[in-house]
Amino acid sequence: MVQIATLRSSDDAAVLVSALRKRGYEVNVRREQSDGFYHVRIGPFRSRSDAEAMRNKLLSDGYNAVVQP
Repeated sequence: MVQIATLRSSDDAAVLVSALRKRGYEVNVRREQSDGFYHVRIGPFRSRSDAEAMRNKLLSDGYNAVVQP
């Protein structure tokens, strides 16, 4: 998975998801019970190199992204 953001507000998560989808990304958001935050992610990917390629694309589009194990 590539995580773009961890947000406290569902409204903020919805705005980010909408912006990413407008740019053609297949993105999802999930509220984690463990921390109560909304995690905005893309994936899963078949390989770490595929995830790294997506991370680099997101970075070039101005998003801060982290590959999740």
